[in-house]
Amino acid sequence: MTNDTVDQMIQLCEQLDVLLCLICEAAIKPEADKVEHHYRNCHKTVKEQLQAVIAFAASFSSSGWRPRTLQDPADENIQLPPDGSAPIPGLKTYKGFSCRSGGCRFLTRNRTNLSTHETRNGHRTQVDGERGWEHVMLQSLRKAPHARYWIVNPARGADADADSSPATEHVDDAVAGDTLLLQTVRACEKDLKKAEIERQRQVEAPGGVDTESRWVQFMKWSAHLQQRDKPMLYQAGLSPASAAVEQRMWPRERREANRRLRALTESFRRELGRCMERLDRVPDETLEWLGSIDPTKPVSAPFGRKQQSDTMDRYSACWQRYLCYCVRIQPLGRDRAKAEHGIRFTEEQWNSLADIVQRLDTVVDKQKKQGQQQVLKVSREGDSDGGSAEGREEGEEDDPDKEALDEAVFDFCIKSIKQKLGRKQYHNPLLHFTAVLGIKEDGTWVPSHTHTRFLAGFLWCGRILMLEHFFEDDPYDSEDSTCDTSFAAIDRFQKGHRDWLATGSYTPFSAIIQWMTYGRGYRNQEGGQARVLWDSDGTTLHYLGDKITLMGGQWSQIRETIRLRDIADSLVFEGPGRSFATNRRNAWLKPGAEKLAKLVGATLWKIVDAGSGGSRVECRRRAVEEYLGWLRQFRSSMFPVVHVWGGQPGRGPEVSTLKHCDTEQLPKNVFVFDGQVVLITDRDKSKGLNGKQGRKVARFLPEGPSLMMVAYIAWLLPFEKVLHRLSGIRGPSNIMPRDNNRMPFILGRSVVLDDVVRRLDIVGEKNKGDRKAGRVQMKRRGRSRDVFHFCISFIRSTATYYPISRPFLA
Repeated sequence: MTNDTVDQMIQLCEQLDVLLCLICEAAIKPEADKVEHHYRNCHKTVKEQLQAVIAFAASFSSSGWRPRTLQDPADENIQLPPDGSAPIPGLKTYKGFSCRSGGCRFLTRNRTNLSTHETRNGHRTQVDGERGWEHVMLQSLRKAPHARYWIVNPARGADADADSSPATEHVDDAVAGDTLLLQTVRACEKDLKKAEIERQRQVEAPGGVDTESRWVQFMKWSAHLQQRDKPMLYQAGLSPASAAVEQRMWPRERREANRRLRALTESFRRELGRCMERLDRVPDETLEWLGSIDPTKPVSAPFGRKQQSDTMDRYSACWQRYLCYCVRIQPLGRDRAKAEHGIRFTEEQWNSLADIVQRLDTVVDKQKKQGQQQVLKVSREGDSDGGSAEGREEGEEDDPDKEALDEAVFDFCIKSIKQKLGRKQYHNPLLHFTAVLGIKEDGTWVPSHTHTRFLAGFLWCGRILMLEHFFEDDPYDSEDSTCDTSFAAIDRFQKGHRDWLATGSYTPFSAIIQWMTYGRGYRNQEGGQARVLWDSDGTTLHYLGDKITLMGGQWSQIRETIRLRDIADSLVFEGPGRSFATNRRNAWLKPGAEKLAKLVGATLWKIVDAGSGGSRVECRRRAVEEYLGWLRQFRSSMFPVVHVWGGQPGRGPEVSTLKHCDTEQLPKNVFVFDGQVVLITDRDKSKGLNGKQGRKVARFLPEGPSLMMVAYIAWLLPFEKVLHRLSGIRGPSNIMPRDNNRMPFILGRSVVLDDVVRRLDIVGEKNKGDRKAGRVQMKRRGRSRDVFHFCISFIRSTATYYPISRPFLA
């Protein structure tokens, strides 16, 4: 364990005599056991790295080799730096607010807290004609909710006496980082990140088995919602807030809109409860047919209520969200709703929806007036007795306006179900909303094991609504019932079941049944939410439900020889763009383009006079083109390293489409697990193309290629994007297209396979002397060590021109 590694994790702040965790960017308790607990539990630091951190903290104890009295950051009496001082290296700097009223020193990062402070203390929002607060930069030894802020001035830079501290190297880096070149690189990375976030807001249809989930591909969500705003769709499909949350909403228009939607959901619950009474007034044979998806035979168990009321509430919530979604977009108009949301209504459905909105406004206005009258009555006469309350409840139940709203809601639901569909299933508004429910809050797609629950809710409630529709106005099981009337309703039900509720009827029900059948099978193959899991024996890896035995069962012994244990990675699907390079625990790695900008920036850019005393950064185009050419050669050299390995099949298409980060629909293929880079690819590509789960191949890279892979993902790929952006040279796009683009692929389909085969031939000739035999030997037996040494020799040959090659040789 080197001192450089320790300096990237912990340091001493001599100004305040506290220990700083550079990963958290906050102060920690100075005791050695507290330091051990923090790094072991918060950052999963183990073995040599943990011992080095503990030794650093113990060196300041009374028995250490450099005893020093350190302060506890939790001590409320600790002396903080004065306002306006220079930022302390190692502590995070925040954007915040400072109250300017009457010398008040209230500091916060939250705008809401500032407003509450002004209200409670009577501070003015305007001071001397200006606002009563100002933007400031803050630092704190501890994080919220225990933060104690002070104001810092980044322009002042580090104090001169900080040069003698152990953090000198970090201070120098901070000062050097303020150069014009690094500022330009940081601004470029910020723009790229902003463009990436904006791109992820819209639905994309990348196409292809390498970029699209089979579940999403089968459901055709990407194609249907392409270029639609995902956050807008998700927000429009949410349930209304509860009454308690509604009271805290602001402004008033938002609160009234939520109250309006709650009245709509209450109407559907009343109507569903009324329709459920029909289950007790029809023959059991009718319920057996109602629960069947086959138009030719019934099921054995009659359809009925669920055993758990929570299940029925969850199913009912699906229809309530559908109704709220339609009412939210109704003010847009039919054409604009189609353009912005992709939803289509028939003429009857749109008129029925307009009828709901009109009756809903009547009910809400009436409730508002009743509420105002009740408030006035209570304020004048006091609380009314219980009898009058019961009278009001009875009056509400018999409210003709609510009955009219319930009737309109029922009519719209029936018209949403009774629509014949051909190939374009999403022309139905109900099926369109099932696609909206496929969007999660973070913009990713809902997996099959979750989405099938929504589909089950639409089926269950839809059957109850259609049963009431077929038996409407039938007096079965009453004194006025006649056999002729009841059997006429049963005949209507039998015909309606075949036409609207069974598979093969080309209706929304038929489509939902088909989706549920596929989803259940896909859910069983998917193996749950966890994508990568270790078995209890420590020698078997589970990926998407498939078992992969590693190294002939000897992985538990071989993994002890790997020393990349300081990198943390998540082995589950996290969302678009997430990888070990974005994991906050790997902040010490400093992923991004800045590291390479410091190494090769002077070679690729120059500072020129921009006039008016300013300067700007200008690219050396020839040097940039030469560097990008070297990068393509390096990528071609890396290809054989991951292509052939340990006797496992080298499948070119799978290796060329390795994903270093999660996409919208698929997890990444590259993981850093227990200090070693592992690549997981398909073994049976044909099964993947046919919609089946094929076997997987796990390729664990040795230490040398692992270091290259980590540096390539963390530094080279971000730097390459910045190069293309600043130089204007056409390169990787931010969008995942169908063509030969490399993003988010590590090596990419653009790797010239002829060059790769030539390199394999060179190694083959070295070992066998025969060009053809060498190539077959490389492909079948995988002489990975020779390929690795070939790549190293190539990299060393370019190290003279580009210092970036040197980190790979560590």
